[in-house]
Amino acid sequence: MPKVSESNRLAKECIVTALVELMKIRDYDSITITDIARKAGVSRMAYYRNYSSKDDILNKYIEEVGESIHKMIAESHSSSVPYDYFYALFEQLGEYSDLAIVAYRAHLGELILSALIKNMFLTFPPQVPSITERYRRFYLAGGFYNVFIEWLKGGLREDPATMATICAEMATQGCPEPFNEVG
Repeated sequence: MPKVSESNRLAKECIVTALVELMKIRDYDSITITDIARKAGVSRMAYYRNYSSKDDILNKYIEEVGESIHKMIAESHSSSVPYDYFYALFEQLGEYSDLAIVAYRAHLGELILSALIKNMFLTFPPQVPSITERYRRFYLAGGFYNVFIEWLKGGLREDPATMATICAEMATQGCPEPFNEVG
């Protein structure tokens, strides 16, 4: 890897880490570019070479994390069995819980939800494109997002296996009781 690319990669890692660490102790809106660059140990020029704003840092990083998780799940063929899919998802997302928690607390949960929606369409492309199948992906991603956030807020008390069982059952059993009643 060329020296410039390696130093750029390291600068990006330092910037992401600095922002996440700052978000743990300060309000997102009060964090400045100078704060991030100082904490990361990089110049403002290095910062602007890689990012245009704080939101850009989180957008790009959450997108990279989502793509990495999607790739891992696709390569392991975990998406063919609901339990395996959800287990891999919770296991991987659990490793990024610090990022997800600070993004959620900064009212940036839509970044996580957008990544989940994008990867839901990549992992489960509709076999027959229809409006119903399109909205089904949004429905599933939204439901998973809420379960994931609740798991985070609960301190990840349940292990990935328990969460996978819960989500696989919900995904395969249909609607809750009140919705099963006919008119």
